[in-house]
Amino acid sequence: MDDEGTTTGSLIMEPRFLALAMMEFWERFAMAGVKSLLVLMLVDQVLAGDLGRVAGATTLHMAVAALLGPVSTTGFASQLYGCANALIYLSIPLGGLVGDLGGSRRLLVLGGGGGMLLGLMLMLERGSFLIGLIPFALGTGLLKGNLSAQLGMLFADEARRRRAYTAYLGFLNAGTIGGPLVCGGLALLHGPLWGLGAAAAGLAIGLACYARGGAEIVRAPAAMARPAPSGASPAVGLLVVALAAVYLCFAAYEQLNNIFLIWARAHLDLRLGGWAMPVAWFLSLDGAFTLALIGLSQGATRALERRGRGISASVQVLLGGLCCMAGYLILTIGSVEGPSLPLFWAIAYVLLIDAAIVLIWPSGLSLIAGAAPQRRVGFWMGLFYLHGFFANLWVGFSGAYYDRIGAPAFWLLHAGVAGCGALLMLVAGLPLVGEARRRQAITTSA
Repeated sequence: MDDEGTTTGSLIMEPRFLALAMMEFWERFAMAGVKSLLVLMLVDQVLAGDLGRVAGATTLHMAVAALLGPVSTTGFASQLYGCANALIYLSIPLGGLVGDLGGSRRLLVLGGGGGMLLGLMLMLERGSFLIGLIPFALGTGLLKGNLSAQLGMLFADEARRRRAYTAYLGFLNAGTIGGPLVCGGLALLHGPLWGLGAAAAGLAIGLACYARGGAEIVRAPAAMARPAPSGASPAVGLLVVALAAVYLCFAAYEQLNNIFLIWARAHLDLRLGGWAMPVAWFLSLDGAFTLALIGLSQGATRALERRGRGISASVQVLLGGLCCMAGYLILTIGSVEGPSLPLFWAIAYVLLIDAAIVLIWPSGLSLIAGAAPQRRVGFWMGLFYLHGFFANLWVGFSGAYYDRIGAPAFWLLHAGVAGCGALLMLVAGLPLVGEARRRQAITTSA
């Protein structure tokens, strides 16, 4: 492949990139579609009535009660939601490690997709619903861990690889839009089982396209020869601080998929011309806003760079934390205002936290690519994706207290979590950036 002078448009038409990106689209379609239904299905159907009819529900409820005390149905559903999603993100670096150790990433992607389909089939029955969350979560992590690794292996040139990840993020968010839109709409019209069926059908389409997408991808030689960065000590310190800031911001952000849906159903006026909008569609707005903000961000970045005022990745992580904090302050104020709030409150919240993700996600990966030791890049990439593991543990744990402390205090708590990430980057991250650059300059001079 020619690494020179490639535009984003020609990149998207490259067959191997397209096979990976379309698989990502359909995986996100299925994953986002299920997430948009999960907590509501748990509250309204799976956990309603006799828990003895749901395999594992009674045991899990007793374990949660022993750990946190008496919990409501909403609190128990939040715990299950958080644990299921934490399992997904924990399995991403583990699946990637299996690929690093010599397994076929291509076969692992296909096997992960098969696990997701098995989980969806089990989730069609109330009695096996919780059991189905396990293969669905493990399969998602296995698929995603080896899919994103293949994308990085395609490109030796760093600038082209950056453009590829930006375009890849667009496919990812297109799936995030489509999944809740289709699955949530079908669930509203015909019931949640239709939504799960749509997720399974989309995933099957993606696996079929991926299976026809070409041979196993091997790493570009130039990428293997990349020298390790100088000044390893401050660089590694910067990565630790940046990852901590990313984890904190994502811990706040992920509540969008969980308690926010319950809050929105209770506090927002969802009527549009006499028709009630499904709350699952907020996740489609999440993807749509992210796509729009990606375009705005790229345009603003190019404009600033032409004027010699580029914003570093570290500063973008800081700004992302501030945006995320502002989004949760919006919900805090809205919760004080009372019920039947206009949609403006939710739209402002989603815009702010999406701006945070557009700033943080590519910047975190860019920091790792530039600062991580060469032989441990995959390890650090896996640590980055653990943001979902820790975030969903927090989402499940904190959600159990939503009914106890009330909505205003709950959202203020999440504003504080995101603010801590921004503060950490300001106090510790930016000084480490300066120290790493100073050591790099000394090494280069020598």
